[in-house]
Parts: sequence; structure tokens; C-alpha cells
Amino acid sequence: MKAEPLNIRDKRFLINRLIEQAPVSTLVREFFKNADESAVQAKAGNRRIEIYPTTIDGVRKLTFWNTGVGMDDKELKQATDLSSSINKEMALDGNFGIGAKVSGLTMSREGIRYRSCKNGVVNEVTIGFDADEGTYVRFPVELPDGSFDTVYDVTDVARQAGQDTNFDWTEVLLIGQSEDHDTVAEPLGKGKSLDRSFIASAIFRRFARFGEGVEVRVDVAMTKGGGKGETGRTRRLKTLEDVVDELPNHERVEAPGGEITVHYIHDPKHERHSHSLSALANPATSSTTFCALVHKGERYDIKSKKAWSAAAPNFGIPFGSKVLTIEIELTDTIAMPNQYRDGLTWPDDRSSMIAEDFDAYVRELMPEWVRDVIRSESPSSDDNLDDLQIDLQKLLDEFRVPTATLSPSRRQSASRTEDTAEGTETSDPVDLDTDFAETGEDTDESGAKGDPNKSQRAKHKKVRKAPEGAKLSRSAQSLERVPEIKILTDPEEIAEKNLKGRAGRFYKDAQTLFVNGLYSVVERMAIELDAELRMSGEPEVVRSAILKASRRFMAFRVGKATCYAISKRLSEDWSSDDLDRATSPESLSLAADDYKQSISQAKRYAKELIKTADVPEDNAA
Repeated sequence: MKAEPLNIRDKRFLINRLIEQAPVSTLVREFFKNADESAVQAKAGNRRIEIYPTTIDGVRKLTFWNTGVGMDDKELKQATDLSSSINKEMALDGNFGIGAKVSGLTMSREGIRYRSCKNGVVNEVTIGFDADEGTYVRFPVELPDGSFDTVYDVTDVARQAGQDTNFDWTEVLLIGQSEDHDTVAEPLGKGKSLDRSFIASAIFRRFARFGEGVEVRVDVAMTKGGGKGETGRTRRLKTLEDVVDELPNHERVEAPGGEITVHYIHDPKHERHSHSLSALANPATSSTTFCALVHKGERYDIKSKKAWSAAAPNFGIPFGSKVLTIEIELTDTIAMPNQYRDGLTWPDDRSSMIAEDFDAYVRELMPEWVRDVIRSESPSSDDNLDDLQIDLQKLLDEFRVPTATLSPSRRQSASRTEDTAEGTETSDPVDLDTDFAETGEDTDESGAKGDPNKSQRAKHKKVRKAPEGAKLSRSAQSLERVPEIKILTDPEEIAEKNLKGRAGRFYKDAQTLFVNGLYSVVERMAIELDAELRMSGEPEVVRSAILKASRRFMAFRVGKATCYAISKRLSEDWSSDDLDRATSPESLSLAADDYKQSISQAKRYAKELIKTADVPEDNAA
């Protein structure tokens, strides 16, 4: 007896659930991808995709049109079944014919109209939701002779509308959620108005390249620039690859193994315009810098604008995200799209793949010219935080925390640290000569030493010698480095890093700690210092010194809290989620709020700044 293939008992339920759970965000991608795959099969010189509004009863409907192998009535009927495709191979790792109809029907329940011309004959069918049937159907129509059919010949209608039937083509029109739904202005749902150039911009962001020889044109009613309210004229839509040579610089760097290539692109704004250079070179679309994974010519996990600015430090770009685009190009075998093509997965376990999985490659392969761009985009500051970071490093070294590279990781760039140092036999106490709170010896206002019994530092008499021949454990042979601290004072930069109302944000992959120099506790601390120091010198000098001291010591408190959180990696009772919560912006803000502990040290530091500023220039020289 032969094996019996499994069947679907309730097809109606499965189809309804499949459609109603589909993401609407992939609608543009799905219809354009189908058009691109079809257009590339047309004769060279006639590989075209056109996107334009079609007016039905006075209402605009979004329309995709492309050349390529057309479909007759039987093929058109088959093509409107779910999980069915014509003229292409079905495959899980290919564009297998589920997304366009599913995503389209999710938004366009009133109907999707298909027309296809093959050998001079144009056939039409409309699919959508039938309330009486309670499911999605091919709608029947009554023909002039009184008969009914779901697929019918509209050749004469198409010719009267000015459509050429001398070559094959296919047209898809989205009716929307109702007959009065303008799917050009609201392509993702009725009542959800989007930017005029949304369709063109969505295609530009999603597709790194089009099919060979395919030309894409978009009606001026759906692009940025002139032509608002018009129709009938088009603008050509290009890919970033088409215009990248017109930008100041770009470079692809291949990682060892050949599976990953990082494409660095410098795309600044034009000196006389608010648009980026890539947008000016591609007038059909709005173009901003971004970071994305690129797989088989399509981009996934796209981060742009604020999302890119907030994530950029993990990729080694603390500043400059507004002028730098990063494409992480993957080979075909390293990733696989998910069912709805709105994300990538790892082939081994189908878990989600995101751009941050490859941030180490972006940092390590970064060319020097990219680093120059980052430096040029960094805000100027006269604060030297070297001594602050040195003291924090000494504090962190006491815990002997191993580097994160020893932690298990699925990233291919992660490797176990080699034994590079034998370390020391014992843990000697650290004697810090610093004014920062809780790192040096406590002093009172006169500078005298405090009660030695209150010190928590280890004394030599408490140290126990290890047996002869003992050495550092493997995990202690490569110690964690203290994060690089950057104090932000520009409100726009603070907002981009999602620091408004927060004292700091720690990027553990890039080992960078951003501190909000405008955080409320800075002002509170400055008010207390001003009450005591306002008569200490020139008012402007005093205010500057107080503000610098307040920000500096808040940064130290935030940095110290981060170091303590990092040290918890050694505790078996702390999970990775616990560590993330300990270094969250909220936790760091609580540490920053406790400014009373460092008010006396900040006061001394401000006095030194005021004293130095009051020294005559000839004496200073």
C-alpha cells in the first residue's frame, strides 16, 4: 500500500487565516517583485515596469504594469490560486508565489483586478472577499450574452483604453477596502495616508537591484518633486547601485570566507539642498542613509532615520549615521527569507536574522576613509575624559571580567581569545590618585583623609598567596575594557540616540557609552554648585566650570554603574537579560540621579578649573 499524502480538511479556514494574518507592509514588495521577474523575461529593450494610478468611477487605484510573458485565460485562473505561479519555479528559497495575492488581499478585500495580454488577447479576473461565501473568491461577472464567468476576454476594452496588444504584458490593479478607497494615496489601508512618493521610496529601499535590463517608471502623481496633482508623465526610478558612483565615496570590503561583504557608502546632503546626493541623482524617490542586510538583491531589516542613528554606535558609527549607509551583503546560502518575505532567518534553526548579528564585521572591516568621515561628523568638545576612563578601567580591572568574546556566540566573527598574558599571582589593591567619588580615599572639605575603617579596599594583609605555579584562569586572561564615554550636548543628537529624559545609553557590542549632557540632574547639581561658587571668579568662567564639572561627574556615576553591571557577568545568578536590564538607560539614569555622593568632588574640580582660568596668560605660558 502506498503512503497517503496529507490533505487539508478545512481549506476555507486555512486560506482565510493565511490572508488575514499576512503583513500589509510587504504589499509593495510582492507586487513589484512579481512584475520584475516577469519583465526580465521580455525581449531586451522592452523590459519595462510602470506604476501609475487608474481612475475607476472617479477614484484612483494603484496599478502595477509590466512586460513579459503574458497569461491566457487558463493560466490566469491558475495564477490567482494561492501558492500558484506561472512561468517560474516553485521553491521555498525563491519567490514562490504566496506573498503578492496574500498581502494584496489583506489590504484590498474589495478586490484585486488582474489583466494579462498574451498573443494579442487580453483576459481579466478579479479576486477578493465575498461576504456571502465568508471567504476569498474569484468574482463572477455577467457577460453581455447573459452568461457568467470568472475569467473573461476584455481585449476590445483594453484597446479602447489605449493599451497596446502587440506584445505580452500583465497589469495588476488594487481596488482597496471599498469602491471609494484611493489606493494611490492610501496603499496600506483606508484612512492611512502616506507620503506621495511612498511607493517609489519603498521600492528603492527594498530592492538593491532590479532585473537585468529592466527599466522602472513611476507616474509623477506618485513621486516627489513637480507633478503633484498631474498624471500621464513618468519619472525613472533607479536603484542606489545605479547612482552610487555619483557619490563622494563607496567601497565594498569582503570578509574572510567570502560569505559576507560590507558595502560602505558616503551619502552626504548637498551643500545647497536639504536632500542627500543620492536623492538628487534619483528624483523619483526620497533617499536617506540606512543600514540593511542584502540577500538576493533585496534588503531586509532596514534601519533608517532615527532607528539607524540609534543603532549606528553598535556598528562602530557613533556619529555620522546621517551621511553613511551600510549594506551587509550575504551570499545566497547563508540566509533564507521567512514565509512572508519580511525578514531573513538562519537556515539551521529558522531563527530571525538581524543586521546586528553582523555589526562586528562592519566595525572590523571599516576602511580608514569611513573613520575619517565619522571623525569629521563628531561634535567638537574641549572635554578630555581620558583620566575619567582610566579610573573606571582600574575599577573594572579589580573584577577581572573576561572579554565578551569568550561568551558563546553564533556570529561567525566571534572567536575565542588567545592566551596573551599570564596575569599576576595575586589581586593587589588599586591605589587611585583621583578626585572621583568612591575611587580614591575619602576626604573631608579640608582635604584630610577620612576614617580608614570605612574603606572597602583590600589591604595587603588580607591577601592570600596562591600556590606556586598557579596562574590566572582562562576566563581572566583577557579582561574587559571600559566603554568609551561620549557626552552629548546637542538636543538633536540626544534625540537621535533615544536619550531624551535618560542619563545614558550603553552599546555593549561597540563598547560605547553615550551620556546625556542635558539630563535634568546636571542642572540640579549645577544649581547647588552655583550657590557656593558664584563669587569665585568671573561669572561666565564660573558657569562654564560648574556645568563641565556637573556633566563630568554625572558621566562618572553612569560609567561606574556600567562597570558594576559588566562585572555581574561573572555571577552565575545573573542572566544575559539581567545584565541588559542593569545597563538599560533607566538603570543608568537612577545611578546618575544620586549626585549628592559626588557634589564635594565636583566642587573641588570646578574650583581648579576656575583657578586655572584666572591665571594671567603670561604666567600660564
